[in-house]
Amino acid sequence: MADMDKNNMDQFLDKVNEIESIVKGLRADKEEDVKDSMDKADELIAKLSEEKKKFSEAVKHDDKDLPKTKTGFSKTSINKSSASDEMPGQNDVNFDGMDNAGFMAAVEADAKERAKRKAERMKIAEGYKEKGNVEFRGGNYEQALDWYTQALREVKDNSVLYTNRAQTYIKLGKYPEAIIDCDWALRAFPNCIKAHIHMGRAHLCLREYKEARECYNKALTCDPKKENLIKDYIAEVDRAELAETQETEAEKIFKADKVEARTVVDVLTKVQKVNELPVFYSGGFRVLKSLITTTADRTLFRTKGGLEMLTTLPILQNCISASPKSLSGEELDMLTSAFYMYTEACRENEKNTELILKTENLTNYCIRFLEVKMKGQGQILKVAIVDFLFTLSQIPIGQRTIVESFDVPKLLAVIFNLIGSKGVIASGAAVLLNNLALEKKFKSMLRDKIETTVAPAFEKLLETSNPSMALARCVTMVTNLSSDAVIRSRLMNRNQLWESSIKLVDAQRTKLGDEVSAEIVESILGLLLNLTTEQSECVRKHGTTICDSCLAMLHDSSCTEGVKQRSIGLLSHVLPYCVPAVDNVVKKGGTEIFLQHVMAEESSCVKSSLKALTALTQMNEESRNYIVKNKGIVKLMSHLKSDDEVIVGNAALCLSHCTQVPKVCSALVMTDIIKQLLVLARDGRKPAVQQNCAILIAKLAQGDSKHLERLRELHGIEILHSCMKYIK
Repeated sequence: MADMDKNNMDQFLDKVNEIESIVKGLRADKEEDVKDSMDKADELIAKLSEEKKKFSEAVKHDDKDLPKTKTGFSKTSINKSSASDEMPGQNDVNFDGMDNAGFMAAVEADAKERAKRKAERMKIAEGYKEKGNVEFRGGNYEQALDWYTQALREVKDNSVLYTNRAQTYIKLGKYPEAIIDCDWALRAFPNCIKAHIHMGRAHLCLREYKEARECYNKALTCDPKKENLIKDYIAEVDRAELAETQETEAEKIFKADKVEARTVVDVLTKVQKVNELPVFYSGGFRVLKSLITTTADRTLFRTKGGLEMLTTLPILQNCISASPKSLSGEELDMLTSAFYMYTEACRENEKNTELILKTENLTNYCIRFLEVKMKGQGQILKVAIVDFLFTLSQIPIGQRTIVESFDVPKLLAVIFNLIGSKGVIASGAAVLLNNLALEKKFKSMLRDKIETTVAPAFEKLLETSNPSMALARCVTMVTNLSSDAVIRSRLMNRNQLWESSIKLVDAQRTKLGDEVSAEIVESILGLLLNLTTEQSECVRKHGTTICDSCLAMLHDSSCTEGVKQRSIGLLSHVLPYCVPAVDNVVKKGGTEIFLQHVMAEESSCVKSSLKALTALTQMNEESRNYIVKNKGIVKLMSHLKSDDEVIVGNAALCLSHCTQVPKVCSALVMTDIIKQLLVLARDGRKPAVQQNCAILIAKLAQGDSKHLERLRELHGIEILHSCMKYIK
């Protein structure tokens, strides 16, 4: 160091500082990286300290030979090195043979090694997580917790592991631990929507309603598309808070010794006595039903153990779980009075409704009693159960909980069977069915079993049921179900469903003056309308038969407006797919009926009539001639000015079919139809209209050369060429 000049010393100090910065960066790395690189960092720091010490001793040695000045030693010296000697990198400090490039290469290699080890740990953690998932799905939450914890020992920055363990903590009732895990998940991934939702659930279970809402609202900011789901969660918080408020108020009333509240609790306490005869409980349940009239009464009934009697009162538990036909009349009467009591206790009460439906095996018991054929007291019990379920289904939480807790396809099959019976139970089952159909999960719960359970029961209902408004409501519900693409595709090819529907229409269409018959026919036609939106083998097979039935009703003077609209609509769906039906419809006056509606000023059937006429004129010459002879061409041209794209498209296509009739093209020369069609063809927003207008232009130009001249005059060839890109 004796001959080291100032520049070399500065370079040395700069390099030392640079390496120290790198080391500090290593110390600021993530927790798992620090664990891997700490030893190397400490070793490097030790080397730096040793070099600094050597450097300081060398500086002290040089200072002895420097001349003194007033301010100390003069360290000015002459630089004897050439420019080439001071090129960057030439004088880099070498520690144990490692220059700067070598050091950075070592750091890079170390980073790769750490990344490799992290990937290995992640693989192990993934294996633990999958084992945890299996245990969680099986309800083994303690084992799932162990696996998730082992996974987190391997990888500490994985939000999925934290949210999985948080969900497990919630299942185990360890809500504070769940909140902590959710917080760690959000540190790893701030926009983790599951962490916010699970944290909200944990706060809800702790009755921390404000915090729960805040968590759910934060979840909504992470993914606004989940608005409906988050609204359901917030609604759950609202219900829980309302229930707690009601319980507090009810307890105040009870402690204030108000006669009404004390009576409900006193009777409930007496009814909960064991080892009494069925008649004792029947009387007690009926008295309770009459006493439960307010929200406070329903809340006290819940808080004082009324809902739990289904599982805690031995005689009630034994009877409801027994074979229905093994019960005596007194036992059936006791169950009947119990269901009426629970109906009143749950009326418009969300908490009671939710809790009663979560009673173990209650859903299975209800289905078993409803599907068994019983008379007398057994039939009265079935009416009570239907009324109980209907009351619960009148509020959204009841609809959802029934759909989630019942075997929905099986319940639906049972309801179909009840609708087919006589009396009040049929109408009760129908309104229950309509309420359940309002739940958004209802359709998805039916898709897998629509062919094996639901459809056969519905077909049997159509074949054996007595005509009733309940039957019409049931058909309407199935029509709504068929709006689901999966369900529709599975129903539209069921030959038995078509045969049963047509048979029912034929049986009722001769009595359209009767309100019930008209309602049934209209509902069946609505179902078939949905099932004919696409081509199917059943449409071709049964098309002629259903068209004959529809035409017969259209010729009937007692035909209602609803039946008329759906008959024409169904014909417009079937005719394009069923060639044999076309000639038959024309022979029976179909063209005349459709043209009347097309020409009427205020007909509600213009759109479907035009579509039906288009199918007839495409395949039947007689139909085309009839339209031309009865001034239909002028009316079809007027519909080209409609604002409805479907009407314009079908009018153009129907006109193109009618151009096959001699002299039609020549008769249209005097009109400005070519200009009108070019304007429509130029609108790129309506490709279906463009295509049909282009077809009509071609037919007109081919039928009379004057149309071709007019087309050229208006530069129509160029217009058609430019709009062809819109036509598929």
